[in-house]
Amino acid sequence: MIKSLLIIRLKQIFRSLSGIGLIRLLFLSGLTGFAGIALFLKSSEGSAARWIGAGWLLLLLIIQSGRGDKHFLRSHFSGYRFIFLVEYSLLSVPVLFSFLFHGQWIPAIGLLLGLMAVVHLDLKIGRSNLNTRLQKFIPSDCIEWKAGVRKHFFILITIWIIAAATSFFIGSVPVAIFLLGLVIFSFFEQCEPYPVLLSYELSSQRFLLHKIRRQALLFSVLVAPLIGLYLIFHIELWYIPVAEFFIFVSLHVYVITTKYAFYEPNTKSPAAQTFGSIGILGGIIPVFLPAVWVVTIWFYMKSIKNLDYYLNDYH
Repeated sequence: MIKSLLIIRLKQIFRSLSGIGLIRLLFLSGLTGFAGIALFLKSSEGSAARWIGAGWLLLLLIIQSGRGDKHFLRSHFSGYRFIFLVEYSLLSVPVLFSFLFHGQWIPAIGLLLGLMAVVHLDLKIGRSNLNTRLQKFIPSDCIEWKAGVRKHFFILITIWIIAAATSFFIGSVPVAIFLLGLVIFSFFEQCEPYPVLLSYELSSQRFLLHKIRRQALLFSVLVAPLIGLYLIFHIELWYIPVAEFFIFVSLHVYVITTKYAFYEPNTKSPAAQTFGSIGILGGIIPVFLPAVWVVTIWFYMKSIKNLDYYLNDYH
């Protein structure tokens, strides 16, 4: 059974990769290779290894919470958690090998224990179809934020209120900004319908810059009060939330460019999701961040070229 499912997974991966084109596949391979080498080298440092292990487990937790096949596996296989464990263990082989090679036994053991914990978690990001007065302040042309806040309103407001109320704790606001930034990634998963794209009546470049400016503005409005509260209590550590803010703004720009580089109306592009996952690693493991910045420029140009097909009338 496990063997058959793994073969299906491999076929799904190959099908997704075949859809991104040869040039992008080579680029993705090179970027993955760079990330693997950086991960291997940084794993030799004890503190970095612990951060890598924690970041990898968080990434797996995000995957686990967003899986669309959990209900199918739960209803058809009694040992569905073992299937999760096998899949996540295979994904973790490069990280685990790096830890063992460098003698990082504590991060290695922590990773293994974390894997067993992740497969038993059945987190569901809170969703709602709630419309509140607060959402009316979101500009009408920010459809991703309109839909995203409506779906995740309770989890967003819970994180924000807890962070504001506990801002005197040194880690409260940075953790909240991190969680809010991750939730906002999901706002850009689905490509909007073609008529919505046309409704902006903007050229490709102006449309893309408009999306980027709106994203930076709304994220700033969301986290600026939290940063302000943090600075009141921890002014000597001002650079932590400020750096985190700029990192997530750049990652959100990256996600926007990947979305429109592979834009097709009413779809979730496998290529965009693949590259988007790599971008999330840039936020979890900062050593990858410079590579994400470089790729953002490439995707920005790809986005303009791709959008020209749809927005040619507005040039």
